[in-house]
Amino acid sequence: MVAVSSGEKKALAIILVVAVVFVAVVGGLVFALTSGHDDPDEPYLQVTSGSHFARVRPSVWCDVKLEKCDPPAGTQARRPAAFPVQPGDTLMLSVSADIASGPWFLVTQYATPRGVQEPGIAVKLSKTTYTEVLRSTADRTLVSVEVQVPSAVAVGDQTNVRGYLSLDTTPYDRKK
Repeated sequence: MVAVSSGEKKALAIILVVAVVFVAVVGGLVFALTSGHDDPDEPYLQVTSGSHFARVRPSVWCDVKLEKCDPPAGTQARRPAAFPVQPGDTLMLSVSADIASGPWFLVTQYATPRGVQEPGIAVKLSKTTYTEVLRSTADRTLVSVEVQVPSAVAVGDQTNVRGYLSLDTTPYDRKK
């Protein structure tokens, strides 16, 4: 039998405590990042403006072939997430890696003194853009944002959208 000195016991005890603390911290971090998000494989947006932050789940999300959808095809989509952005503020929007891994579309709409502008559509190429910064001013107020992800299903020369994630960014004082 090998005798263990008191110094070796102390070193082993310290190593054991450090390992337990490490596992607890990593486990807590993983839990914090995944709690409140039902499906870790579901795509999402992370949005922030000022001191406000939200994680937005899809209004509609289907598999690539449009065979399985959530909510199911023929039922009503989830309402756009309310995330007011005041004039003068900036919205920072980040898409999850599974959205950015393929092409996606950013659709924005602004209210101006002349009325609501036609939606602006920007095409984002695969693995090139994860984060967008959208500014809202008194003369050009951001009122809605939508991220659309194309499917593998095409009708003629049009590709269908497999899902979208929507935000209502209308400022509080503009909502009636």
